[in-house]
Amino acid sequence: MVPSVRSLKQFLLSPASFFDERPPAETLPVAAGIVVLFALCFVGSILLIGTMLAGSVDGTVTMDNPDRPPEQVCNTHGEMTGCDEPETIERDMGSMVQEAAHDVLWIGLVGPFVLWLVGGVVLFGAGRLANGDPSFAGSLALAGWAALPEFFRLAAGLGGLWFALEGMTITDPDRAATALESAVAPVQPVLLLASLVTLGWQWYLLTGGLTREAEISRAAAAVSVGVPLGLFGLFALL
Repeated sequence: MVPSVRSLKQFLLSPASFFDERPPAETLPVAAGIVVLFALCFVGSILLIGTMLAGSVDGTVTMDNPDRPPEQVCNTHGEMTGCDEPETIERDMGSMVQEAAHDVLWIGLVGPFVLWLVGGVVLFGAGRLANGDPSFAGSLALAGWAALPEFFRLAAGLGGLWFALEGMTITDPDRAATALESAVAPVQPVLLLASLVTLGWQWYLLTGGLTREAEISRAAAAVSVGVPLGLFGLFALL
């Protein structure tokens, strides 16, 4: 089932009505597609962040040569292969930043699916605790739909970082972290607001969805969704 423009508008304005016409469990394939798309965008965002950070640094870092054996080994076996290599080498800071971004790509690929599963379990348990009768498939579908607001937070984060890094060049590796914190500080309130809007949007759509899925009152659904979502939001903002 691919939502039409009308149904998407209904989803945005009145999630309860949207899920009244479409039981959450029946929308599981669409919800899964949203999670997959978000995971791909998350991976792309990590690569983009690496590129932006690499473009904001200029210089080299002196580090131990990984191709040279330890000094003690070379002193004992002076003819050992690699002992004629220099002890230290110069690495470009930009290349190192991009390599670091590549090393954490797995988080962008795996993280959304883990959170999707955890979210489904939490919604299922919350619905049962509220004396409702949700299905796990329906709860999992709702958790997948909750990934939709995350596109807004992701876009806001990328936009804020781009604005913070525009025209900035870091040449001292020892002060890179401090310089980055100072550059991002002015946009922190905007990023915080984006996170709060995202959480509010998720609470709104999950409340409407759980009301239909678990067949509980809107007040009970609001509390059942709000408590775990609030705790997650608080943990993420700390």
